[in-house]
Amino acid sequence: MALFVSRALLAGALLLGSAGSAWCAGSIEPLLRLAAQRNAIGDEVALSKWDSGKPVQDAAREAVVLTGVREKAPEHGLDPDEAARFFGMQIEANKLVQYQLLNRWRLRGRAPDGPRPDLPALRKRLDQLQSDMLDALEASAAARKAPDCPATTARAIKAYARAHRLDRLHRMALIRSFGDFCR
Repeated sequence: MALFVSRALLAGALLLGSAGSAWCAGSIEPLLRLAAQRNAIGDEVALSKWDSGKPVQDAAREAVVLTGVREKAPEHGLDPDEAARFFGMQIEANKLVQYQLLNRWRLRGRAPDGPRPDLPALRKRLDQLQSDMLDALEASAAARKAPDCPATTARAIKAYARAHRLDRLHRMALIRSFGDFCR
């Protein structure tokens, strides 16, 4: 019994010793989840753009999104420029998904079969994610400022991608989503 108790205490001490990094990784998990959801919507946006022939690059739409982020950032306790920088990364990650999928489909000569998404409806879903992402970005302030933020963020992305079995494209998009995350 004493051996069991001392092993349990040792295991507890080891867990407490790693709590600092686990806490940082855990505090960005909601933001990782939301960024991954946003990137997954990029698959549907690509399909819509395949059908419509619209270009991936949409500077007017991006400007609207970033203006809205700047306006709403103070309501979420965020600096408008920092929030816009983060959402700029989200836009770039989403475009990475779209360009890659469109290229893949061009090489195959066809896009996947299945229901076709409505681009305005997809944009509405992206807009709905925005508020949650702003809250999660604000909640991650301590993790972003931590000296080990780059390493902790990289480990958290790797763990998230593995746990959720993200394919190579969506892992790369998630990495891009957090490219300049740390301050």
